Amino acid sequence: MKTEDLLSATVEEYLETIYNMSMEGEVVIGARLAEKFRVAPPTVTEMLKRLVRDGYVEMDNKRHVTLTEAGNQAAEAVLRRHRLTERFLVDMLGMQWHQVHEEACRLEHFISGAVEARVISSLNNPTTCPHGNPIPGSVPNARSYLKDLQAVRLSTIEVGQSAKILCISEVVEDEEALIMYLHEKGLTPEIVVTILSQGTPDPETHMLQVILDVNGREVVISREVATKIWVTR
Repeated sequence: MKTEDLLSATVEEYLETIYNMSMEGEVVIGARLAEKFRVAPPTVTEMLKRLVRDGYVEMDNKRHVTLTEAGNQAAEAVLRRHRLTERFLVDMLGMQWHQVHEEACRLEHFISGAVEARVISSLNNPTTCPHGNPIPGSVPNARSYLKDLQAVRLSTIEVGQSAKILCISEVVEDEEALIMYLHEKGLTPEIVVTILSQGTPDPETHMLQVILDVNGREVVISREVATKIWVTR
C-alpha cells in the first residue's frame, strides 16, 4: 500500500469521526480527537491544519472543529461505503452484527462506485447499517437523522418509561468491545426496553447503573454505556 493511500485513509477516518461526533451533538475539539485516535495532541493539530488548508474543516476562536460542506460530503461518502459494507457482511455473508465494524473499517477505503451500486441493488437499498446508523444517501437527511426521529440517549429516559433502541453510537473508544457487550446483553436495534432504575450505584464499584427490562429479562448496564444507545420513545 502506498503512503498516499494510508494518508488518504487517515483523512477519511478523521472526517468520519468529526461527522459522527457532530451528528450526536458533541463539541469537537483536538483533545477529544487525540483521545479517540489514541495519538499525541500535536499529531491531531497537524492533521487539523491540513484539513483546514484543504477546505474540509473550520475552527473557531475556541478551537471548536466543524466540517465544511466539502467535509460533510467527503465524510458521508466514506460513511456510506462503511455502513453498506457492514450491511453486506451481515446480510450477504452471514456475519454477526457485532463482528463487522472492524472489517468494514478495513474495506471502506477501497470500495468502488460500481461495487457500491451493486451492493445497494443486491440489498434492496438498505437505509441503516446493522447498528442502526443511517446510510447517507439512503435516508432524507443523515446529518439530522437523530433529531428528525426525536431520538434521545437511553440514559435520559425516566424510570417506568419504555423506548425502542434506534441505533448504537459510533462515537466510542472501542467500538468492537462495546458492540460485543451489547450483543451479549441482547441490546440491539428495534428492541424495546423499559427502565426499571436509573442511576443506581453499583455496590462494589459505585459506578452508576441503569436497570432495564428486556423482554421480561432484567438487564443491568452502566450509565456510561446507556449514553451510547440512542432510542425513540
